[in-house]
Amino acid sequence: MASTAAEYKKHYEEFAQNVAFAVRTWHHQVHLGDRAEKDPKILIALNKATRYWLDQRYAAAQTTIIFLSKIFDDDRRTHNVDKMLKAANDRKEYFSKQELRKRKVESGGEFEGIDEYIENATELDSHDLKTIRNELKKAKIIWKRIKPLRDKVYAHSQMLSDAEREELYKSVKNADINEILQILMNISNALWEAEFNGRKPDFSHNHTQPIESAKKNIEQLIGSLLNH
Repeated sequence: MASTAAEYKKHYEEFAQNVAFAVRTWHHQVHLGDRAEKDPKILIALNKATRYWLDQRYAAAQTTIIFLSKIFDDDRRTHNVDKMLKAANDRKEYFSKQELRKRKVESGGEFEGIDEYIENATELDSHDLKTIRNELKKAKIIWKRIKPLRDKVYAHSQMLSDAEREELYKSVKNADINEILQILMNISNALWEAEFNGRKPDFSHNHTQPIESAKKNIEQLIGSLLNH
């Protein structure tokens, strides 16, 4: 059990880390841009190092898309989201109530009501994994639109005409990046909740805590820029 669970865990840790980094990178830049647009004092502060902030804005978009490509990479030698879900399906016993109880005890010790808690928990099953895959399909549709920009501009410098390059940029909207990151955040959170809390995947609400954390980081940065 330990070795088989370790394979899923390694895939999940890579996935969750890549999602988290992409979310932070993107939403740091989005929130900073939104705040600078609304507050002239912030814009003035940023313009004291104009070249740095322009480079940072470009790097944020590039880094986000590169990390998305790590998640969807279909190279057999790399981690990717499909391998992670396959490992979860092949090792569903890892999500059993028995294993959940072990994790709860290991993390916080025995507590009053633990038996009732475990009894009411949900074990991740094939139907739940199908629900997760359906969410992933939505992300893959968006990734199909983003991938050419990654392949031809951000990962490789293909020889393109100005019109070709412009078309690649126009085909990817900020809303596409927001949406694909949200879907992946929801999947990451659903798997975490299944593993550590025995909760059934629920995609009726978005998991937004990582975005709120990114905004908080930028507010702290703005405070330092404005000497607050």
